[in-house]
Amino acid sequence: MRERPTRLLAIVVLLLAAALMHLGSGGTTHAAAQRRATQTVFMPAVLQRPAVTATQDLTIAHLGLFQTVQTATNSVSLIAGKPALLRVFAQATGATTPPVAEVTVYAQRGGTSLGSLTLGPEAVAAQPTADDLNSTFNFELPLSWLDGDVTLTATIDAVNTVPEADEGNNSHTAHFSFVDVAPLQLTIIPITYTDTRTGQQFADAPHDPISDWLRGAFPVSRIDVAYHVPFAFSGDLRQPGEWQRLLDSLTTLWAAEVGIGSPAVYYGLIPTFNASGATWFEGGVSGLGWIGQRVSLGLDVGVATGNSAGHELGHNFGRRHAPCGNPNSVDPHYPYPNATIGVYGVDTEDDVLLAPAANFDMMSYCGPEWVSDYTYEGLLSDQLSHSAQSTEPSDGLLLRATGATGGDANRAVGTSPVNVLPVYRLSGWSLPADDSGYTAQLLDVTGAIIATHPATLLEAEETGAAARLLVAHVPVPDAAVTTVRFVRNGRVVGQRELGGPDVGASRAVQTTVTTDGLALSWGRPGVPCLLYTSDAADERSSVDLGGRRIIKKKNISHHGGGRMRYRRDGRRSGRGTE
Repeated sequence: MRERPTRLLAIVVLLLAAALMHLGSGGTTHAAAQRRATQTVFMPAVLQRPAVTATQDLTIAHLGLFQTVQTATNSVSLIAGKPALLRVFAQATGATTPPVAEVTVYAQRGGTSLGSLTLGPEAVAAQPTADDLNSTFNFELPLSWLDGDVTLTATIDAVNTVPEADEGNNSHTAHFSFVDVAPLQLTIIPITYTDTRTGQQFADAPHDPISDWLRGAFPVSRIDVAYHVPFAFSGDLRQPGEWQRLLDSLTTLWAAEVGIGSPAVYYGLIPTFNASGATWFEGGVSGLGWIGQRVSLGLDVGVATGNSAGHELGHNFGRRHAPCGNPNSVDPHYPYPNATIGVYGVDTEDDVLLAPAANFDMMSYCGPEWVSDYTYEGLLSDQLSHSAQSTEPSDGLLLRATGATGGDANRAVGTSPVNVLPVYRLSGWSLPADDSGYTAQLLDVTGAIIATHPATLLEAEETGAAARLLVAHVPVPDAAVTTVRFVRNGRVVGQRELGGPDVGASRAVQTTVTTDGLALSWGRPGVPCLLYTSDAADERSSVDLGGRRIIKKKNISHHGGGRMRYRRDGRRSGRGTE
């Protein structure tokens, strides 16, 4: 820290007094003796400023608190525990040369002092600006300050070393409130990809190239990262339909392990190079994720993997595209032209200032990518709503169908067929109703409707790839269920038979994670419930349930009711009838 320059004038007045003592002569004839005495007197030294008239003035014009992005009025929500940068806009007026001073920030919560921070002495700008970090005093605030309701007061030249025209305007106070947000639960699923066009396999060890970028851009203070066992997928990801097939498989995995509607994110990370340096990727689709449900996937493309994943997770948090780069499914309410972020941002991971017109929202196809205040508040709203849902999922039937169409539910498109997938009995959350016009119906053996529930149309769309999946998680009815069907605009668009007479909801496969693996149970005997094989040649039809792989083969079936266990090594254990 530099020494504070001080201009003091010392006026020292030293008065020396000499006392002359006169010796008179006596009235005799003897010689007179003369005596002299001296005395030292100490006078005080008085220090005072020069007698000049100060024309300069120091003041604090504004406090701006940044975590990711912020408006000029500090209107963007603040997250408890998320790193924050306080920009103090200190200003010097009337000075011929920039004065040098300190700025001190004091923090209080509920009248209790949290401490203080001091920067300087530094030159004080005549006109601090939002676009120049060097024109402001910038404080990285302690995490202990970033919680609840906090009052921050910034004071310049608290020790009064700079002569000013007005000493009473050196402080500025602002109040800030921090929102508690649950940590983001992120499971990275390494994809072991076999390219069926070339026969080459692409795999990588579990690693995390995305959470650093997400921590800076998303409204969370913590990301809890877990690594899933690798998920085997064989296909040709150059083809758009293969992206949906992989996304559907990861969605089934997600629903089985954490429950449909879970706040946990499952992200499939696809390698693009193998150990020999070969690549399968020739350009095109780099990621795909459901809008409003937290399953997505994308390519591992090195340093750009984080912002690419942020785009897909943004879809998972309910965000549509921002209007730049000609994407499909654009959010009509995005407030800034050409998908710019609109206000200043700060990447606290790297202490980088991000200009409003030079950076683009991560939900667009333009770069460099960051997040606007509009998108940031939307992400926060979704995370808070997921955090507020019941912590315990409920038992229910997972109903799904592929091939659904979107668009206006009032259009006469109800005849478009869908493929109803097998029914699972799993824990999960009810999904929000939408305006797609689809409903799911449960029928008994007589064909009577037992229950009708809204179905949610999940959509994912990027240039070059799209996916749609009808989903409903419904309570298990007391009556026996033999048929599941989906209806739109009064027309049946697809159905699936669950079995013969007196076979009800208990026929749905139930899953339980055990210490050895995954236990499956189902209803009465006589109906095929599970197809399996150990034939590696048919791995493209495998479903990996948390490391306990179930592999299907055309000509080997397991029939009947009961229980079957799959160990973590993928081998079947337990008893059953074949």
